[in-house]
Amino acid sequence: MNEELTNIVLSLSSLGNKRIESLSKKVLKKMNFKSSKDLENLKDLCFWLYIYGYTDQFTQLYSILLSVSFTGNWNTWTQVEQMLALVYYASRKSKDVLHESKALAGIMQAETDVENIKNRCNGSLLEGREQNVQESIQLGNKTDIRDALYAEMRELLLIYALGGSEKYPLEKIEARVEEIKENLKGM
Repeated sequence: MNEELTNIVLSLSSLGNKRIESLSKKVLKKMNFKSSKDLENLKDLCFWLYIYGYTDQFTQLYSILLSVSFTGNWNTWTQVEQMLALVYYASRKSKDVLHESKALAGIMQAETDVENIKNRCNGSLLEGREQNVQESIQLGNKTDIRDALYAEMRELLLIYALGGSEKYPLEKIEARVEEIKENLKGM
């Protein structure tokens, strides 16, 4: 595993956040950039750092996240793509143009099908995510609500990175992402 990643993740235990500590242990256990499960753990760690507002710790991971490239394995790429979408979003919010452009370039290296991008930006997957949130809220199960909101947030960020659409303009996405972030922070 990358020594820089190990050092950053080890330092996260000082935050005193149980979810971050648990995810950190999973990442440290065996980090393999070819394993979709290991990348999923890293993705979850990045997202929860962002959600809880540990911006400095999250930005320390940028260089590592931006160094993972598309290898043709879609199982691992979906994890990387979501991390890059988060880096892109966070970089735009902080006006970090260098990391913003590198994250977008990383996403676009695998997204070559214009029709697929258009369908995605029009909410082909997002509609199901939104419906899952509503169903989870009706059932009242906190874990299901959290998982559904988290899935919606990831999809919104990817649509944001791909440029949004008429149905999902960037401003609407930003507002919803921030709303979800606040809801998740309280769970």
